[in-house]
Amino acid sequence: MFNLEEFLLMREKRVEIQNEIIENFKNPILVLRANYPGEEKNSFVAKYIIEIIKDEILEIFNSQIMYSKKIESIEGPTYIYSINYSGKNIKKIAMEIEELHILGRCVDIDVFDNNGYPFSRKDFGGEKRQCLLCSDMAFVCARTKKHTQKDVQIAIEKRLEEYLNSERSKVEIVSTFSNLALKSIVLEVSASPSFGLVSPHTNGSHEDMDFFTFIDSGFSLNSYFKKVVDAGYSPLSVDLIFKKIRFMGKIAEDNMFLATHNVNTHKGMIFLMGITAALSAKAKYENLSFNDISSLIKEMCRDILKDFNDIHKKSSLTHGEKLYIKHGVVGVRGIVKNGLDIIFNNSIEIFEKSLVSGEHINSAMIRTLIFLMSSLEDTTILHRHDIEILNFVKLKAKDLHLKFDNNSLDINLLTEIEKEFIEKRISPGGAADLLAITMFLYFIKPYFKIF
Repeated sequence: MFNLEEFLLMREKRVEIQNEIIENFKNPILVLRANYPGEEKNSFVAKYIIEIIKDEILEIFNSQIMYSKKIESIEGPTYIYSINYSGKNIKKIAMEIEELHILGRCVDIDVFDNNGYPFSRKDFGGEKRQCLLCSDMAFVCARTKKHTQKDVQIAIEKRLEEYLNSERSKVEIVSTFSNLALKSIVLEVSASPSFGLVSPHTNGSHEDMDFFTFIDSGFSLNSYFKKVVDAGYSPLSVDLIFKKIRFMGKIAEDNMFLATHNVNTHKGMIFLMGITAALSAKAKYENLSFNDISSLIKEMCRDILKDFNDIHKKSSLTHGEKLYIKHGVVGVRGIVKNGLDIIFNNSIEIFEKSLVSGEHINSAMIRTLIFLMSSLEDTTILHRHDIEILNFVKLKAKDLHLKFDNNSLDINLLTEIEKEFIEKRISPGGAADLLAITMFLYFIKPYFKIF
């Protein structure tokens, strides 16, 4: 039987615990509870929903969570997180989950700053939450008892059923898209001749890696591809998806270096494929067209060049930042900021045209690689050499692209050029990454509307 006195005492105890956590860790806190009507706050449905939203919160805030505590009581399951992040930003994220997630209306996510101030929707110009069953405000319906507890419980159960149906659809997308991501990076390293890149026949211009290093590296990323596709197949904003996959990318880098004994085989690929696979899944979730993937990438990466704004204040610089200072080249950041337009407008068509004409996939890959080499400010080449070598590669590739545009490839000639590139230690790694992304997008294209 429901005990009101016990319920009120537990609420007071929870508030005490919240204040203790704020005092101990000096961070804002997020408090997650089920928004479930009636006396039975520990029902299976309430607990199941809480665990789902809890997992979302863990993925979003990941390493920023300094402390967590779960309370099980007559109030229902409650999670409290101390988060090393702006309280205002935490509240904005909480509001987004409550508004956009299928189960967001079925939970309460309260946020307190490091002084214990409880943020409200009014602080951000938002309105009170809407009723699950009608267009009125939830507090009005609760106060007037407009709906029965049973009606609200049934509505929550329907939301859960809708979520589970979506999850069943997600399983197929995660499996298919992640497998195609892995297939694409394995195919890329299998292309030959490949102008100084690693292939099954040569280590190219590399002494610290070979074809098998890339195979080990590629398969170490298999779980990463599944996670980013899973994160992208979501109603949440591209900004929250980006926040999730950035942390996933850091873990993927660690796994890659472990698999390759600290050789950097796929660091750029982790970044590019993570964004592309996640937003391909997002487009699929929203039932958008194939070309909308490019628009989503632009939206996600609209501010990505801001990394260069305060570059003069940094004590240590990445390779990309050094190249930006020296040559003004923005590298892969500029490519994603433009929505991978070089792929959507050019390289997919080149790859597809070759296959449709009946050429072997190896020829399609070589043609696409040559085009990308002719067009790309490849920071991998710049890192090893200088702007003169980069321009040499682009000019050579442009000549090859024109020479073979409507003619069969001369493999003997291309093999000789590959030898020249190896002698000069040239390796067009940026073009190789975009080749893999081109193939991935080509492979998933049939799963989308085309318009």
